[in-house]
Amino acid sequence: MEGMTEGVYFEPLGLYLLVERSSGKIVRISLSCEPPAQDSELARQIADYLRGQAPCPRVDLDMSGLTDFQRQIYDVVQGIERGKTMTYGEVAACAGKPGAARAVGRAMGVNPFLIIVPCHRVVARNGLGGFALGVEIKEKLLALEKEERGK
Repeated sequence: MEGMTEGVYFEPLGLYLLVERSSGKIVRISLSCEPPAQDSELARQIADYLRGQAPCPRVDLDMSGLTDFQRQIYDVVQGIERGKTMTYGEVAACAGKPGAARAVGRAMGVNPFLIIVPCHRVVARNGLGGFALGVEIKEKLLALEKEERGK
């Protein structure tokens, strides 16, 4: 449904996985404590992907409000395999912007496409780094993917 937030409850995190659409494109994918207005088949597919039960769904993301730099960075991050990580510096280098690790961190902090652009897979060179929803959620997402990868 256009202009409405849809979602499903994602048990491993104890949060709702939400999808917002506008004009047929995804404008935001997020996690929340608040339930959605209605269930979503796409959110269910993303949840299945997170559980390792399905491939990442192909979706049309609305990137109209993003900078060229953010688009480059999100493209690199979408290529990080499930269960693997890259550092902020590695992502910057892959995007042809060596030395832009902090800018990568800022781009991750405003990523509107959680899970589809898996910013939780981007870590600091000496630890996890930050995460918009808190490091605890980042740890859970990485552990879930690592666990599923090991099966």
